Amino acid sequence: MPFTFPHFGSLTYVFEIIFKELGRTDIMLPNKPSRKTSELGSRYSPEFVCTPFKLTLGTFIEMLDKGADELGIGGGNMYCRFGLYWPVQKLILEDLGYDFKFFPIPIYDAFDLLRTFRTISNNFTVWETIKAFRTTWIKTRFIELVDNLHFKYRALELEKNQADRLAEETHRKIVDIQGLGNLRRYGKKLPELFDKTIEIDKKKKKDALKIGVCGEIYVALEPTLNLDIHRKLNELGVITKNCISLGMLIDFGRKINPFKTLPYKKARRVAKPYIGQRCGGEAQENIGDIILYKKKKWDGLIHLYPFTCMPEIITRSIAPQVSREYDMPFLSLVVDEHTGETGFQTRLEAFVDLLSRKKDKMLAR
Repeated sequence: MPFTFPHFGSLTYVFEIIFKELGRTDIMLPNKPSRKTSELGSRYSPEFVCTPFKLTLGTFIEMLDKGADELGIGGGNMYCRFGLYWPVQKLILEDLGYDFKFFPIPIYDAFDLLRTFRTISNNFTVWETIKAFRTTWIKTRFIELVDNLHFKYRALELEKNQADRLAEETHRKIVDIQGLGNLRRYGKKLPELFDKTIEIDKKKKKDALKIGVCGEIYVALEPTLNLDIHRKLNELGVITKNCISLGMLIDFGRKINPFKTLPYKKARRVAKPYIGQRCGGEAQENIGDIILYKKKKWDGLIHLYPFTCMPEIITRSIAPQVSREYDMPFLSLVVDEHTGETGFQTRLEAFVDLLSRKKDKMLAR
């Protein structure tokens, strides 16, 4: 029974890892979303639902047409309507005549998560399921490390596309590598591998702006939906980084470590004077990231959110005040299936130009 899931930027590798670790040999890797994917999802979705709902629904339709009959997506008791994507999508797909089985994956509850993974697995025991999940969260750390190195070296590389090729190669190696010892040894070599393989413009490195990308997790991490914002900024000579990650949800090894405070927990803590509790999406974390990235001496933050996303509209409302108080430039960009690439590019270029002028003035003092 072929199993599939939504495309999710480089985290598609993470989903491939977990299902392979669970012994599934019938995985159908999802298509990278296209305009057709977006059109399919929009055609059958409620008009004002979130754009990620439409894109993931379109992906499911395409993959069901290719022969998939088991679908996996995050679900359960969450702080926004993402947790209810799957039952609505299930009804829509059933109305369209598809025969399939849905597996909602409760990413906020460790015990339910393990139960679900065991159900999906190839008849794994509880201990085998725990070992598979452990391997996955460790590999996720290195997938995200490669992303950070990719977004740094692509902005500085002298030979175009060299960072892209190395990122693809290292992502694939992380997926395929066997044994935690081999994985950890390879992970430790990643920074040196990028440094030795990619020749950089040293003048660019000295002057490069650094911009964090925050916002609703699917929009921030799926290049098709965010119009490949990291590439656009990197090509402007800007080093970028995702402020959010899937690891913050599934890396239970770090979550239970009493000596380590994960970045999202730090962000929630410093955001409490402005947002006292979680209100959905990544709203609280986004506000905290304005403060944290200012302290790290980054030059600015870009906030991405899907049209109609209420939690991120809260971020959009509060962020200007926090931005002024901490003197941290902040740009909010809303995206949906109708977002125009030219206008999006123009706003990015204007923001980068403003940051460059600000930096020049500070250096001239």
